[in-house]
Amino acid sequence: MTKTLAVLPMKIYYNAKALAMVEEECRRYRPTKNYLEHLPPLNTAAFKTKLMSQEFERIQNRVPMETLRMKRYELPPPSTGLSEVSAWEESNSKAQLEHQWVRAMNLELLLDYSIEAWKAYLEIFVAMQAKAHTKLQH
Repeated sequence: MTKTLAVLPMKIYYNAKALAMVEEECRRYRPTKNYLEHLPPLNTAAFKTKLMSQEFERIQNRVPMETLRMKRYELPPPSTGLSEVSAWEESNSKAQLEHQWVRAMNLELLLDYSIEAWKAYLEIFVAMQAKAHTKLQH
């Protein structure tokens, strides 16, 4: 703990020093041209959906997010009696337990296979990006 506390002031000092160096270089070397001028102007409205508009409005009005509803995960006891097995069998308890088991199994599969699936996705994405880049160049 004391080693971390001793390093912290040095880290802050060097971060401030690096920031000052970047600011000095930005003052010294002003850009001479707009390197984005060959691109068409960005149309931000193309990405705006109704849901995004509603969310931005909520944020602007400082309305807090809805809390996560946990009602669907609750298993209420049967109304006829807690000790009757048939009452529990008639309730939705087996379906909910099965659903929770499936969710746990999906998490295990995610732990086992998600890294390789993500790598495969990234390879496809990089290939698509390269193809799009070559199309834009011609």
